[in-house]
Amino acid sequence: MPSRKPAPDPKPPLLEWIMGGLGLLLTLTVLVIILREAMAPGGPPVIEPQLHAVHGGPGAWRAEIAVRNTGAATAAAVEIEGVLGDETATATLDYLPGEGRETVTLGFEADPRAGLQLRARGWTEP
Repeated sequence: MPSRKPAPDPKPPLLEWIMGGLGLLLTLTVLVIILREAMAPGGPPVIEPQLHAVHGGPGAWRAEIAVRNTGAATAAAVEIEGVLGDETATATLDYLPGEGRETVTLGFEADPRAGLQLRARGWTEP
């Protein structure tokens, strides 16, 4: 006599419901984040150069400049200028993403720790 197989349970197991609910929650969370980022008002880049480190010695000083973009928009061809007395040095960053950070190096003949003035001269929108 052939053995009978037990009939399948008509209700899905509890673990199946829990995993389905977690999948739905994860999917909805990702969609909300994407929509919020897409609808968020974008502002212009806000470029902030700051002296990070100094290397070298008499006649050959290198100033490492940390450049932050605290704005939401991306900036391209960012020109950073450092003025130390009558000496001016510049560097250009190809790309600085929104909320991003990069480092440039400027060269000077005098120690840049005293009196270095930094500014972002300009940038373009990519």
